[in-house]
Amino acid sequence: MTIKFQSERHEHDFHALLSKMKSKDCYHKAVAYLLTLDEVCRKHIDDLFDFEKDVIKPFGTLYLPWQTGTSVKTTRLMFNLWSGVSIDLDKSESVYEETRCYYTPEEIFCCGYAPYFFEAVKLRFPEYTAE
Repeated sequence: MTIKFQSERHEHDFHALLSKMKSKDCYHKAVAYLLTLDEVCRKHIDDLFDFEKDVIKPFGTLYLPWQTGTSVKTTRLMFNLWSGVSIDLDKSESVYEETRCYYTPEEIFCCGYAPYFFEAVKLRFPEYTAE
């Protein structure tokens, strides 16, 4: 499968990040692709992915002060491609409570990264990608 990258840096960082991950399966490829696509997410990879446990860090990550409108969309798609659902936290009286939040395609794909988001979906579901 040929992968469309946003830039040479995106391609380089994708391969470098994937080499740090414990697996090269479709879940890890999609996550590595998204984490290296968005500059803000790239700078905060350790806030979004736990390399020791080999899992995404969903709890509270959407509310970190560095998140932007576009990085939130990237993070939401990452959650969906990793676990099939976007996990979010609501702040209620200084206590975080887990809630499952579902986002429409418009809420995620309505940005300049849309063509690359489709690439991440293809990486996650290679069995449905016709070449």
